[in-house]
Amino acid sequence: METSLAVAVCLMIAGVLALELRISTAILEIAAGVILVTFLPHVSELKWLDFLASFGMLALLFVAGFEVEIDKLRRTWRSCLAIGLLSFAVPLGGIYALCALVIGLPPMTSGLVAIGLSTTSLALVYQALRQEDILSTSEGQVILAAASVVDVLSMVSLAMLLGDITWATGVVILVVVLSIFSLPPIGSWLFRRYMGSTAEPEIRFLLVILVAMGFMAENVGGIHPAIVAFAVGVAMAGVVFENTAVKEKMKGLVFGFFAPVFFIHAGTQIDLASLSAEFFVLAGILFAGAVGLKFLGTALPARFLMRDSSARSIGILFNYRLSFGIIAANVGLESGLLTENLYAVMLLIVAGSAALPTLMGASTRRKAVDPFQY
Repeated sequence: METSLAVAVCLMIAGVLALELRISTAILEIAAGVILVTFLPHVSELKWLDFLASFGMLALLFVAGFEVEIDKLRRTWRSCLAIGLLSFAVPLGGIYALCALVIGLPPMTSGLVAIGLSTTSLALVYQALRQEDILSTSEGQVILAAASVVDVLSMVSLAMLLGDITWATGVVILVVVLSIFSLPPIGSWLFRRYMGSTAEPEIRFLLVILVAMGFMAENVGGIHPAIVAFAVGVAMAGVVFENTAVKEKMKGLVFGFFAPVFFIHAGTQIDLASLSAEFFVLAGILFAGAVGLKFLGTALPARFLMRDSSARSIGILFNYRLSFGIIAANVGLESGLLTENLYAVMLLIVAGSAALPTLMGASTRRKAVDPFQY
């Protein structure tokens, strides 16, 4: 009971501190998890924390799927595809080579680390664009669409790496495809009919979809539930976009409760006592490679498609990783591809790179509002 209460208190304190310090709550929630497991080792044995953290991971990617606007991808597909593809492919290839050839990690482990460190946090890019009031502009749409491309490529790559393809996988894919076409009209009808009800049937509908798809993917066939959650989230994006109140309620539930539990649980998986000097050397090498390659892979195509003064800002902005990087690390630890040391390295890099755009925010803000040239 005392341990559970300590978790609840840490969740609250981390959220308040993040607001006061103006940094990502996820970073402080991970740090809170590290502190908790250091002083209360039994926190990692809490069953309710494991369950809610697993659901939080699915909920995060489900909501991230809401931000992928297919219409924007269609309108600006050349620019966003070029930026998004290179922003993912350049660090993916570079980090894989660094892990496999220099550090000497196994191919599957190298692939997982490369995917996790090549992603861009769509949610954080979305938030940054909204804060700068350029989300509705054409340049903001290209940046958000390019970040969507990176997210989709990350999920597809993870599916290809981890997929245990069997006949059951085909069944899951078939059900997901059918759901992508059938759930949006069902959702639209449900939202119109019951909008404003105190029973919140819209939220229940979305949560039932999330639980059902996650359960089926995990227990029927070789696709990670997080991938299914993201795909269904993308499918429901159009319906949710038309119902702003539902979207805000769902995001409030996820970011106010489920996501913080997931992040604090991620921190409890780090054992500070096991970290050595070798750990910090490895983290430094991978951090430099991940940040530098992501910057080059994003800024270079942006320089040709947009004004030179904006390319640097976008290169920095796309170094936001966070949610998916943490999810990839979590999946790697659960599947046995990552050791506890490598898991801690990935979390440190993800948290550090997520803080980087914030630390360089002054220069980014000055340039992010410059007009873009296509």
